[in-house]
This record gives sequence, C-alpha cells and structure tokens, in this order.
Amino acid sequence: MTEQTGSRWPGIILIYALGVFAVAVISVAVPEAGGIAREFHPDSPAAVGWVISMPALVAALGALIVGSIVDALGDRRILLVGGLILVAGDVGVAMSQSLSVLLGWRVVGGIGYVCMAVAAVTMMTRLTQGRQRTAALALWSTVIPASFILAFLGGSIVLAPGQWRAAFGWHATLSLLLLGLALFCLPARKAGEIAVARTKGIGLVLRSYRPYILGLSFAANAFMQTGVIASLPQMLSASLGVNETRVHSFNIIAMLVNVLGALGVGALLNRRVSALAIGFSGVLLCGLACLGLALVPGGFPQAMALNCAFMLGCGMLVGLWALLPRVAPSAQTLGATSGLITQVTLVGVLFGPPAALFSLSQRPYGFLVFVAVSLAGSLIGLPIWLKTDNTISQGGSQGVILDPH
Repeated sequence: MTEQTGSRWPGIILIYALGVFAVAVISVAVPEAGGIAREFHPDSPAAVGWVISMPALVAALGALIVGSIVDALGDRRILLVGGLILVAGDVGVAMSQSLSVLLGWRVVGGIGYVCMAVAAVTMMTRLTQGRQRTAALALWSTVIPASFILAFLGGSIVLAPGQWRAAFGWHATLSLLLLGLALFCLPARKAGEIAVARTKGIGLVLRSYRPYILGLSFAANAFMQTGVIASLPQMLSASLGVNETRVHSFNIIAMLVNVLGALGVGALLNRRVSALAIGFSGVLLCGLACLGLALVPGGFPQAMALNCAFMLGCGMLVGLWALLPRVAPSAQTLGATSGLITQVTLVGVLFGPPAALFSLSQRPYGFLVFVAVSLAGSLIGLPIWLKTDNTISQGGSQGVILDPH
C-alpha cells in the first residue's frame, strides 16, 4: 500500500460503525424484549429469547459460507448488500403483527448481520497493514460491547418504555445512512488484486487447525461474558437484594470498560507486549473477579467494581482478534477465516446465557464451575498466543502465511 496509513482511519471508523450497527441487530432487541412480550403474550419466555438470539443463530450456521462468498464477490459488495438485507429485516420486524412473523423477519435480519460482520472485518484487514492493522482489529473487537451500549442508551434514554417498533425503526434508519456513506467512501477490491479459487480457499481454512483454536478460545470467552451478563442481575438480586434494573443500567459502565480493555490490546501488541501475557492476564482478571462476585460481592459498589474488572479481562481476551491475520492459511482466505472464527465464536454466544442461568440453580458452586469451564476453554488459545508471541508488529505487510501454491 502506498497511501499514508493515517489516511485510512476515516474509512476504518466507518467500517467499524457499520460493524457496530450490524451487531446491534441483536443487542437492540435486549431492552425491547419486555415490550414485545407484553404485546404478543408468548406461551413461553423462551420465545422472546429467540427474538434476541435468532440473528446469532443464523450467523452461527452461515458465517463460513458467507466468508467464502465475501472472498469470491468482494467485501464491499457483500457489505452493502448485507446492509440492505439487515434494513429490510428491521422494517419487517417493526411492521410485524404476530410473533411468528416477527421471528421470520429476525431471520432476515440475521442474514444481513452475518454478511455485514464478515465483510466488514475482511475489508478492515484488506485496507490496513502492520501496526495500523493491529490497532484496527483491536478496535473491531469492541463492536459487541459498543452495540450493547448503543442499544441500552437508545432503549433507556431516547425511547419511552414499550416503543420497541420505534427502536427497530431508528436502527434501520441510521444503518441506511451509514450504508449511504459506505457507498461513496469505501473502496472496492481492485481488479489487480489476487483472487484464488473459492473451493481451494475454503479447503485451506477447514484444513488449518489455527482458526479453530483461536475461534474456540473466543467462543469460551463469549460463553462466559454473555453468561455473566445474563445471570449477574439475578445473582446480585439474590445475594444483595439489588433491583435487577439497576444492575442493567450499570452494565453500560462495565461495557465501556470492556471496550477500553479490547482497545488496549492493540496498543500493547504494538509496544511488543506478548499475546501470551495479554491472554493470561485476561484469564486471571476474569477468574478473580468472578470468584469475588460469587463468594464475597460486598455491597453494590464493590460488586459493580468487580463486574468492571471482569469486563476488562473479557475485553483483553476478545481484543486478541488482532491475531486473525496470523491464523489465516493464506492472504486470500481472510474472509473465510474470519467467517469460520465468527461462526465458532457465536456458538458461545448462543449457549452462554442458558448455561449460566442453569448454573445459578446448582448451588453452592454451580456458577464457579461455569466460570472454571469457561476459563479453561479460553486457554485453548494458548498455542496461538505462544506462536505469535512478540511477532505481531513484525513480519510482512500481509501479516499472514502466504499460500505456497
């Protein structure tokens, strides 16, 4: 790349914003779930849970396929098409007159979500190199907490309780505005850039063990983080008598800390701090914080401080998304690699909340078993942390091992 790296940052920020709004198709439903339940009166609370998780289910099933499509057709094209699909899903949800129709439109939104998410991280990787790529991918790792901050702010400040149709409407409107900017500002893949046979690309990714290892580590972290977010209000309500709504409101602060933790990873890697040190520090911080929450939460301020410490540790672990280029089997399979890692990670997102809530019923140590299993899963990434130790800011412009064939 011949352009100055600084000139890339406006595009990186726009791609990041698109990523946040893509993930927000899931998080925007969280504060609105109660209003949806009151309007449609589902037979089971699980039905409302599917309103939240349906897009994640679609992504968990289809991210690898979408990754190969991104590699074949170009990241910019799939990003824009996926954005339009997402907007259509939001509009359909806002106009739904039954829960079954609403769930159908959530599937549509999920298709748009996975197209945008995979294409965006692929484009961000394509447009950056070296230290800027490390920083950009660390920024990318914050899209989930940033989307929850956006959703909670919109649900608690901008909109009145119960205005769930308006919530999906504003999400669609702002997403459409960002897509308009992307249409004019984001560059397509140049004709001269190397393309490889897509079947070969998928095969390289599926046969490589490294994307699976990194993905399983992220899945364990997502399993733990989403589980704690879902179970903490109930846990503190039982131990401290704290109103669950109050816990949700303070989660905005914890999510901001999570963002700072993830962003800090890029800076640490660029200063030659090893991935191994960052990973172990994140695991240790999460473990100690959860131990404190389960056994000695103290008062509510202390519990929220422990929650922030936990989110900081989770942010450090998810910030290791910056290792993505190092686990791709070739420079031309970044889309399929990010798709596979996203697909594996979302399995943790799907099963974390029910597992954590179940663990609370297995007193006295069920929650600690849940955390211990999650932390052990996070350590699956150890071989990748060791292999990339002190090498992130070195190496070539692609930052991946090139396909020798």
